[in-house]
Amino acid sequence: MHTKRSRPRLLVVGGGIAGFSLAMHALQRFDTTIVEAEFQPGYHSTGRSAAVFHIAFENDTVHRLSLESESFFLDPPKPFGTIATSLENMMIAKTEEQDVVDSFLDTWTGRCPWLQRLNGRDIVRRIPVIRADFRAGVLDTRSLGLDVHTLLEGYRRSFVDRGGEIMTNRRLVELDDSLGHWKASFAQGDYLEVDIVANAAGAWADEIANLAGVQPMGLVPRRRTGLRIQPDVDFKNWPMCYRASGDLYFKPEGGSIMLSPADATESPPCDAQPEMLDLALAMNRLHECTTLNIERPHETWAGLRSFVADGLPVVGFAKDHAGFFWHAAFGGFGVQTSPACGKLGAELLNGDSSTISMNVSKHSLSPARFT
Repeated sequence: MHTKRSRPRLLVVGGGIAGFSLAMHALQRFDTTIVEAEFQPGYHSTGRSAAVFHIAFENDTVHRLSLESESFFLDPPKPFGTIATSLENMMIAKTEEQDVVDSFLDTWTGRCPWLQRLNGRDIVRRIPVIRADFRAGVLDTRSLGLDVHTLLEGYRRSFVDRGGEIMTNRRLVELDDSLGHWKASFAQGDYLEVDIVANAAGAWADEIANLAGVQPMGLVPRRRTGLRIQPDVDFKNWPMCYRASGDLYFKPEGGSIMLSPADATESPPCDAQPEMLDLALAMNRLHECTTLNIERPHETWAGLRSFVADGLPVVGFAKDHAGFFWHAAFGGFGVQTSPACGKLGAELLNGDSSTISMNVSKHSLSPARFT
């Protein structure tokens, strides 16, 4: 039964980093419930992230959102533990790829003056197993390694401690607004009545829009493969390393090296699993650029990163429904921009139409931009 309350009720669909960061900030004004289809929060993309913070990344909008998030990672609020550790980030390039290095520095040095050009000796000094034909590169000394589990748990604890509710194992099957508010029905037979639905469902975000009768965004989930290896060398102090060709990156991660072929294969929304071809490509590319002699990984996985046409997030109310809010399409940067995007999303939910504090126009992220 629908009863009036002093505070509007918000339903956040999706219990990953995007949903929790939005919900935590939204509690200032809304009675907020997070619903997650899986048995635990962060099961899909959040739990399969490469967990790295780059400032010189993707495009100017992501760069600004990342800058706005940096202080949160370095000095998190009380419910959070230590989230970030220093992690150098190194691009390596062959002689014939020098133009990629030049272009990268031309694009980013003005905004990131700490970037350093490297030669072959500089590269081998940092990672001795790199092959000699990689003779150029870039070093970013301001990247961070992120503890995604601690980050998500911090969001969860902060949300619950301030009165938020979490429902797991709840698959949404219907969104009905015929009575002037939303009735959200679940596969288990129960339902919630709320005033606003916030769509933070990751790869499933367009499916949630279809349930609500809202125009989807043309979201494209793309699979990204991850592996872990345990080489018989001392790698603990290596920087993260990625090829200028864009088809491999690797980094120390505890007692292993995590690597990826940087694949971006279109996929339906699903519990993504690694493909044998992508695993083989990752190992082959690792052998091409290092002298490591590893026959097979000891752990593999895959996750989905979701994009819309312009590669930017979609944050704001749907153009065709005033009670449906988008918080989706965070591609491969959802974790590293979550503090800024969560705060921004809550401000827009509150009706703040001013220019965003980090000089990102709200229109550049609005669902209405696609008209």
